Amino acid sequence: MNVNMMNVESAAQVRERPRTRGLNARMVSAEFLKVRKRRGLVAWSAVLTVVPVGLFFGISVILHAEDPARYGPAGGVSNLAEIMGVLATLGSVAAVLIGATMGAGDVQTGVFRDLVSTGRSRIALFAARAPGGLALLWPLLALAWVIASAASVAFAGNLASPAMSLMIQGGAWVFLAATSIYVLALGVASLTASRSTTVGIVLAWLFAVTQLLLQITGLGAARQALQMSALTRFIPAGLQEQSPDPVIASMSAGVAILVLVAWAVIPLAAGAWRTRTRDA
Repeated sequence: MNVNMMNVESAAQVRERPRTRGLNARMVSAEFLKVRKRRGLVAWSAVLTVVPVGLFFGISVILHAEDPARYGPAGGVSNLAEIMGVLATLGSVAAVLIGATMGAGDVQTGVFRDLVSTGRSRIALFAARAPGGLALLWPLLALAWVIASAASVAFAGNLASPAMSLMIQGGAWVFLAATSIYVLALGVASLTASRSTTVGIVLAWLFAVTQLLLQITGLGAARQALQMSALTRFIPAGLQEQSPDPVIASMSAGVAILVLVAWAVIPLAAGAWRTRTRDA
């Protein structure tokens, strides 16, 4: 009899337990810890960001030392512009991998049910994923860009060295591009609950479908609604390797900001909705 009464009281306490609704630093730290423990993901993210920058300047320095007449200096503004494009592309791939893992990892490993049973708000759980993954992505991008900026000055030779303001602008653009892609992947992964599906869909969209749509000039100004068009609009003028499409170049900063906001809000809203309605 006493045992039954204790069980009833325990069940009542669980039902009446207050739900933790707010996002806090502990939740963000827990999300970062989960992604940091994935050694394969961390390693590949570093391979896609830091390693290519080191290889680019290392090989360029060796080639210039062996044949200066054929190979120019490894640094300078032109080489910084080239590595900025490479880092933005490969950094976006790393952002997709991290975003897909953050968005779908809990569901695929069965942790989501345990987290919900603790009484935490589902929306707060979803919100913690964004800064949790960026805590891994941003330091890698920062390290890669610092190496690129330092090398572009140290090995400039007779080429023009980039000014500090230009290096800051270039770094900010790389962060903007990778973060925008990360948010997209996070939202799609939270919606699909599949890491592999998200990686396939987002990479295909970015590097196949989007590039194809950008080449269809008949779409006219409609191409300005693409995420890549808005990102191209903010490439620093001093680090732009080629002139952008006239239609994209004519896009105002305000329109570009609205496009980027839409590409961030819509996937996040869809992911938050699916997280809130998903069966635990």
